[in-house]
Amino acid sequence: MKKSTKIIITVSAIAAVTAALAAVSKYFCDFAMGSGKNSFRINGGFRDGEAIPPEQKANIDIIHGRQEKYRDWFVNHSENIYLLTNDGVKVHALLAEHEEHTHRYAIICHGYKDNCEKMGYQAYNFYNMGYNVLAPDGRGTGKTAGKYLGMGWLERRDLMGYVNFITSRDTCAEIVLYGVSMGAAEVMMAAGEKLPDNVKVLVEDCGYTSVWDEFAVQLKNLFGLPAVPLLNIVSAYSKLVHGFGFKEASAVNALKRSRLPILMIHGTEDNFVPFSMLDRLYNAAAGEKEKLVIEGAKHIQSDVAEPEIYWDTIERFISKYIK
Repeated sequence: MKKSTKIIITVSAIAAVTAALAAVSKYFCDFAMGSGKNSFRINGGFRDGEAIPPEQKANIDIIHGRQEKYRDWFVNHSENIYLLTNDGVKVHALLAEHEEHTHRYAIICHGYKDNCEKMGYQAYNFYNMGYNVLAPDGRGTGKTAGKYLGMGWLERRDLMGYVNFITSRDTCAEIVLYGVSMGAAEVMMAAGEKLPDNVKVLVEDCGYTSVWDEFAVQLKNLFGLPAVPLLNIVSAYSKLVHGFGFKEASAVNALKRSRLPILMIHGTEDNFVPFSMLDRLYNAAAGEKEKLVIEGAKHIQSDVAEPEIYWDTIERFISKYIK
């Protein structure tokens, strides 16, 4: 075989392998991060199509009932806020200003592939504590532009934009950042950035340690696959196409840089964002910190299992930093 023929075959083989890896990476990102109907979805902490035990079905019905009950209240008490991010994405949030003038604000961040309207129950609770409430739509969800989620990492910058929006309107604003699941990771990731002194305290409910760690869990649970080498390849693709690698999107590293006080909440039976992640996050947090562990609670179900303890603990904790 001529040398030139060998080179052509080698180049063709490399091109074929590269194309195959790109196709696999695109499929993974479309499946895990895409906002389309055919992408991966969860229902009350369970994967779509996964068998749900009857007792858990009752809890999920409670979550859905709350979302439906408080959605109209939240929408009817809110105004639409639109901002343009530094990378040109039009983002949306709902802002419910309290009937009594206050400088207290809660920014509440929704979970994976939800949207701000589904945060009506949480908005209602913060409103009743005397807070103005702003709930953003994450990227690719609700009325925010985009076909892909940023898994909390890209949204952390958007969250900073909403903080700046509030402080530009109210220089005396005192802000709590609250998030559930992916929104909790978003809040923790934002804590590693330079936030204004108006941000006083954080509350995170069942957030993950990093995008890498969470995807590794799902790869094992869904497909029985190890993280290496597949996630290395997909992460490199994500860095090129979506602007971030999975390991850099780390709540653990962000908390090491933050001195903000944080309340961390997690259910012991959470197997979607494993309960073991709580201790890694807690140990990383450099500021004042407190844990609330809810025995027996599945993913995003801590406030279903123990609603009074959940909200009383949040109110007590944040009242130490926002008067």
